[in-house]
Amino acid sequence: MQPLHPTIKHSLIACLLLAPLLQLVGDSLWVSQSFPFSWSLWREASFIFFIPIGFLLARLVAPKSATWAVIASAFYFVGCIGVSTMMPLFRLGAYYPMEKANEFPTIVQSVFDKGAYAPTLFFPGLCFPVSLVLFGIAFVKHRVLPRAFAISFILAGILFWFGNAMEINPLMITSDVWLLLLFCGLSYILFTNNARQTAPGLAASA
Repeated sequence: MQPLHPTIKHSLIACLLLAPLLQLVGDSLWVSQSFPFSWSLWREASFIFFIPIGFLLARLVAPKSATWAVIASAFYFVGCIGVSTMMPLFRLGAYYPMEKANEFPTIVQSVFDKGAYAPTLFFPGLCFPVSLVLFGIAFVKHRVLPRAFAISFILAGILFWFGNAMEINPLMITSDVWLLLLFCGLSYILFTNNARQTAPGLAASA
């Protein structure tokens, strides 16, 4: 693969840092239960930066297995869209009654049992943690990244699932911190002069 243009490389580094950081801010506000408007705005903004990361992850896997790259990235992008499109509905809680803090407002919950509304709302978002697990498996299977990093992707997906889908607040924050550290490490091994020694074969693709 051709080396990345410096502007693209620096943009990807920024995305790797900002995406999990903005999500961490949003989830921290969620846990406080005092910011029904702004927490979802931070999380929604984070997925602007998550999306380019999906192209990077797919680019790493594709030379080894186009099938794994397509499947994992499909789940990833559907998940990004699914999570981000839920955020405006949460934000309505700043203006409409809610039964509990940080829940969907009552007006939204009133249609959960109508047709396929609930499945089409929740299932796409659940694709995001699944995609992290799939990328992790692909990285392990095809030895794209150091094994510890590859396994960390799998763990990130599991933590995200339990923290968000199961609404376990400590795991939600842990998931964000884990993803932030993981992406910081990923940017280091892909985009520094040590890439060749740390992850042989990646320097050319980065």
